[in-house]
Amino acid sequence: MKKAENMYLKSLKPEFLFIVLLLYTLPMAASIDNGNIHFTLTNFTSDTPSIEFENDATASGGAIELTTNQNGKALIYRVGRATYYQPMHLWDNSSGNLRLADFTTQFSFAINSLNKSFGDRAEDDSRADGFAFFLAPYGSKIPPNSGGACLGLQTCDSDANSKFVAVEFDTFRNLWDPPTMSDHVAIDLNSVKASFHPVEWLWNDIENGGKVDAFITYNSSTKNLSVLLRDAGDLTRQNSSSLSAILDLSLYLPEWVTFGFSGSTGRLSELHTIYSWDFSSSLQVSMNPTSNPPNVAPGPP
Repeated sequence: MKKAENMYLKSLKPEFLFIVLLLYTLPMAASIDNGNIHFTLTNFTSDTPSIEFENDATASGGAIELTTNQNGKALIYRVGRATYYQPMHLWDNSSGNLRLADFTTQFSFAINSLNKSFGDRAEDDSRADGFAFFLAPYGSKIPPNSGGACLGLQTCDSDANSKFVAVEFDTFRNLWDPPTMSDHVAIDLNSVKASFHPVEWLWNDIENGGKVDAFITYNSSTKNLSVLLRDAGDLTRQNSSSLSAILDLSLYLPEWVTFGFSGSTGRLSELHTIYSWDFSSSLQVSMNPTSNPPNVAPGPP
């Protein structure tokens, strides 16, 4: 089952919208309990112990820069990841009754093309490529030759060995994308070339690096993965983008997963910045779980 739509916030009752957004923005103490994870991060430095930076991803000005920000200039042929240092326990089958985790995440981000207004042609005044929030097998690293359109998620030459689930925020229309769409949001399953129906991202302010709030939830009972975007701090915006899909994540991912952000540029460039990140997961497991957590380096107390 697939579902993709543009959702108009004007059609929602104001009190309902307020409650939904309030639930997402309540502060959470950073903690890990029986494989469940809860944290709120609003300031990032190179010494932030809970974030692992890979390749070109760095911390700068209290934010995460996925593809290098060189004094306000975007660089070409960059790829970077920023992931949480602990794995998430995504599912458990020790009782013979498969249990999936519920999780919610909210992050504030900006894609800044530095006044480049096109994302559908390989010219100097165009922009590319985007970034994704992703889940992959624990220990996953950036594959070789995965820059540009592949967003650091898979080798561009082949997706035969790819294993990930991602929500992509794509700013360039590639050959496999819908012909009428440049900037778009989509759910990727093991390949950036095979997305659930993408949603056109019409109202963005990528030219000026406008901030956006993203809300992603997974309901284990309904197996619904849903995505909502809105302007950061703006509850009156009439047009917001939403996307959802019914997915059994245990069919695509192992029991323990790495999660975080991955972004890239190719011959064209832009900045990919994460300003804050909230995350919460919950999985009820039996007394004898299917497997123990992988060994990880010590992180924050």
